[in-house]
Amino acid sequence: MTIFIIARGTPTKKEPQWGCFEFDQAKALAALGHKVVYLSVDSRFRLYFRKIGTSKFITNDVHTYNSFLLPHVIAKLGGEKFAYQLRIWQLEKLYLKAVHEVGKPDILYTHYLFCTYESTFLRNKYNIPLVAIEHWSDLQKENLSEHILKMAGSYQYADKVIAVSQSLQKTLYKRFGINACVVNNMVGDVFSYERSMSFSVLNFVTTGSLIHRKGYDLLIQAFAKAQLPNEQWHLNIIGSGEEKSHLQQQIDQNNLQDNITLAGQKSKEEIVAIYQQSDIFVLPSRSETFGVVYIEAMACGLPVIATPCGGPEEFVTDKDGLLVPVDNVEKLAEAIKYMFHHYQEYDRKAIADNCQARFSSKVIAKQLTRIFEDVLAKHHIITIN
Repeated sequence: MTIFIIARGTPTKKEPQWGCFEFDQAKALAALGHKVVYLSVDSRFRLYFRKIGTSKFITNDVHTYNSFLLPHVIAKLGGEKFAYQLRIWQLEKLYLKAVHEVGKPDILYTHYLFCTYESTFLRNKYNIPLVAIEHWSDLQKENLSEHILKMAGSYQYADKVIAVSQSLQKTLYKRFGINACVVNNMVGDVFSYERSMSFSVLNFVTTGSLIHRKGYDLLIQAFAKAQLPNEQWHLNIIGSGEEKSHLQQQIDQNNLQDNITLAGQKSKEEIVAIYQQSDIFVLPSRSETFGVVYIEAMACGLPVIATPCGGPEEFVTDKDGLLVPVDNVEKLAEAIKYMFHHYQEYDRKAIADNCQARFSSKVIAKQLTRIFEDVLAKHHIITIN
């Protein structure tokens, strides 16, 4: 079948994590034999040059189209309605260009509520079935903005809504009355188990944006409280974000600058190389809609320390690692100390194999394909790959 994926963005060498979840799914669906087109409208504010207009390339048999005209904050000077009309206009231009060059889609597949909201225009104008997958962390917030509530009305136009976790599935039903099915996030093919050499220190690692929700402030407190022998451990924090200076200050105040490194943003290949030289993954997140970084670490064979924050509690077992309560520094410090002494008792190969059996690109792509086929059958559309 021909699938048009509408996503928040496209990964680049400069920003490898932007749109990476969506693009991994696009590659996985193409690998199953589907014709996949990937559309994204970039309206972020960035202090570097971006080509104005449409960019097009083909990677892993995925036909990719991206449009950039104005950052959203600038477009909003003409009003919120104008800013969204501009994005929808850009999206339609991409759609028509792709249809002309690749062919008409059998199905539209959107990631995140804001993309679903904009894509309902295409769904209604061109009468294309639409499937929406949701993994937006903002939907887990206690109070939702009027704008989010307005956008949520677009779910009614989706032929099927997918949630990436049971926790998010419950949230969508409770808040919007949406009966979503569950398809978990997938682990990219680059994440794989490879037994590394032994190092003189125990290497902890964590990955994610440096924001309050990820709980890095708690993590630094917990390591300070755990009082592990300084010469026997190290923690790599991979990621970038607004909390960087505050976290570095916290590291310095606890005299942990020789033990904790803010490693910055890395490509997936660089992350895998670090994982394969690490022993334990730890992330005390305060809220997730799934937690794909945990399964990426597990796919590399790392036992994990996680929190029941809206996803990890559904897939982290006692064979994979430990779950500690959210916002509990004492329990987190205890888990760190336990792992320091017992990490070798975990079967890294089994952790990786079990993770791949549940979340590999092929497994998740097949689940998505069955949903697409069910939707098309209801529309009496038959496709042949």
